[in-house]
This record gives sequence, structure tokens and C-alpha cells, in this order.
Amino acid sequence: MKTILASVAAVILLTGTAPSLAKQEPILVDAALPTAQWASEVTRDLDRELLRIRPSARTGLPNGLVQVRFEVQDGKPVNVQMHRRSGDSWLDRQAVRSIERLDNVPDVPGASAYPQVVQANIITANSDRAYRELSDRLTVMEQARMASSGPDRTVIALTAGTSPAG
Repeated sequence: MKTILASVAAVILLTGTAPSLAKQEPILVDAALPTAQWASEVTRDLDRELLRIRPSARTGLPNGLVQVRFEVQDGKPVNVQMHRRSGDSWLDRQAVRSIERLDNVPDVPGASAYPQVVQANIITANSDRAYRELSDRLTVMEQARMASSGPDRTVIALTAGTSPAG
């Protein structure tokens, strides 16, 4: 059965240093314990929502990498916006809907008066090979984002998921 995947289970709390990331390793950079616990909880909830996606019997689940950004306000994702599209409009819509369906999301620990931007990295793959390729691409993208000097460095990235089904 084709399953929904979100790449390597991890959380990134961007800090002032650019890490070196090994391929296929969880992406974790100096995440404070409360933030890591928060991310783990939100990731688990996002996993549940992603499992509700029902691919077309005719076309199946597309291989793709989607990045959606949002903020948390009053327990709900707000300002949900597509950051990077997968190339498949159905998959992009399903990713956004999964995030919009989250509820009872706790406030980001340590967030200042300004809203904290959260990025959900979602990979869908119907084979181990497709998963590895998309995961490698995500790793390169995250390395570049973390090495930048712009505001993207302060984004908390969530990546939820499971391994591909055989």
C-alpha cells in the first residue's frame, strides 16, 4: 500500500551556526527541550492528519516534496501559505488542508511578541528510492536555508513521517 511520508522525523530550531548535516540522518540543531517536545507533539498531530489523505485509485499517491509555512495563534495554524510547491496541485492542496485541520496546537515555547514561523516539510513517496531522492533534496535545501543570513534562519522546521511501505 502506498503511504504518505514526511521525510526524516526531526525538528530544526535554527540558531546562529550552520550545521553540517549527514544524508538520511535526522535534522536536529540545538533544539531546546521545550521546543523539541512541542515539535514532537505537533509532528505527531500532523502525521495523523496526513494519514487522512486518500489518493486517487486511478493515479495513486504522487511522489513529491511540499513545504508549507504557518504561525500558531489561539491553538490553530494561521497564515498558512505554500512555501514550495511539489509540482502536483492535488498534493499541494492536501498538504495545506492537513495543516489547516490541526487544532489545539500549543504556543511555540519561547516565542517572542512576534509570531514564530513554522515550516512543515512533507514528502510523499511510493517507493524507498523516491523517498531517498526527495529526502536528499530536502537535506540540501535545509542546509542552504540554514546557511543563509536572512530571516529563513529563524524558521522552525517540522518534518513528520514514517518509512516507505514495501
